[in-house]
Amino acid sequence: MLKPKVKKMSSYEIKIKERSLSSRLLSVLTSASSGFTLLEIMIALAIIGTALTVIVHTVNYHTNIMYENILTTRMFQQAKEKMNELETAPQNSTGTIDTTGLSYENTATPIKDTRFVELRTVVKGHGRQVVLNELVINRAE
Repeated sequence: MLKPKVKKMSSYEIKIKERSLSSRLLSVLTSASSGFTLLEIMIALAIIGTALTVIVHTVNYHTNIMYENILTTRMFQQAKEKMNELETAPQNSTGTIDTTGLSYENTATPIKDTRFVELRTVVKGHGRQVVLNELVINRAE
């Protein structure tokens, strides 16, 4: 039987071989993943697009809610002002409120067989209305 020849290498040669193997392995690994694939880019764009759509919808929804609340608050404030006018001079009146585009209707209705008067203020505009009612003692008697 023939014995294969085995060459003995020094520790210096072993280190050089290890370095060359590790550098080849590193170059193979880095060259294979040096960029993004088209599929990865498409998935990332789909995720970003979905997130942006949700964000825009949410901001729009909450802006509309905020507008509705501001409008209702302004109408309620105008109704309170008209109710105060009605308390000082209880008489029926209608009209529009300057610069707001809101209309109002004040009514003072005496309640039968009592000393009370029902005061009612209705403020209308922008497709909604605010109604305030009060019972007060009739001062005319």
